[in-house]
Amino acid sequence: MLKKSMIWKIFYSQWKKSISKSIPGYTILMLIPGDLPVFLKIALDVCARQNPEHLIETLVIPDKLISGFPELLNTFKQDYPVSPIRLVKLNPVEQLITRYQNNPHINCWLQMLRGVNAVNTTHALWHDADLFLIESDFLKSHYQTCLEKRLACLGVNEPWDSWYREQGMNHLTATWELMFDVNWIRSFKPWQHRGHDGIITGKSHTFDITFLPQCLTPPERIGKYQDDWEFVHFNYVICTYRWFQKSKGSFEDDNFRLLLVRLLINAYDQSGWVYEVPDLVGLVKGITDKSNRVTYIKEETRQHYPEFRSKLQKLIDSELLDDEKAGILIEGVRPFDQIFL
Repeated sequence: MLKKSMIWKIFYSQWKKSISKSIPGYTILMLIPGDLPVFLKIALDVCARQNPEHLIETLVIPDKLISGFPELLNTFKQDYPVSPIRLVKLNPVEQLITRYQNNPHINCWLQMLRGVNAVNTTHALWHDADLFLIESDFLKSHYQTCLEKRLACLGVNEPWDSWYREQGMNHLTATWELMFDVNWIRSFKPWQHRGHDGIITGKSHTFDITFLPQCLTPPERIGKYQDDWEFVHFNYVICTYRWFQKSKGSFEDDNFRLLLVRLLINAYDQSGWVYEVPDLVGLVKGITDKSNRVTYIKEETRQHYPEFRSKLQKLIDSELLDDEKAGILIEGVRPFDQIFL
């Protein structure tokens, strides 16, 4: 019987044939959880505030195509004047994988592959669904820096995994808001970009998405911003939501990410979409009720609240939110402030 890793290698050994001449500029890849369209609304709102110079197209790539999602996209994109928008779907087999396996890491990788296959530009930007860009020239500068320095890719943070630095591989960059040369991405086989167990310099390790190709790329071609660009990144929100969906019984929301999802739904989405995340009343019950579907019981959870609250306040204080949205976030988080601050 074939190992799962071999199946990925067999079926993802080559890219779709690229166009003969790529268009100078970049494409935004919006990797969206298909059953959380609030993040589609947010991504469009955030990116619409960016200087559109050099932006050619925006691709919306949901990890699963839920009934009603295309219609919401058609509604939301009316307020997105910065570029044409195209919906990119996973193929039927991939949609079955994301629906029934529901592994956030596989979902994300498949979304990235479909996005790259659909890109017509020389560069692309991987936009993280839970990241809020504050400075309006960020994407313009990001592209220009990547182009002028002839970088394979340009990121904004160190990888979360310190193993690479311990091995002397200090050049790697995290994937969120990664601007990359499409030819560089395509110079590796699609399966090589998947998060997987592999070997580098004779040592075994579990690679995150794109990390093996980054390890195999000359360090001078990988860039990380040294400037402190203003953005708010909550990190791993979609992963937490997927693990919540797969869980049974009580789920400890130890970094308050499900709370964030509910707050953002209340602030941004008036579409009437039915979400699986409990409402605020249900979440508040989890502060004291150990049997609640979502709980906030552990001491470790309490220790994480200041970081979450600091990021939320930075978002509230930014110019990304109008008074109504800011007020909804402030009122929604108040019961948690009373307990955890």
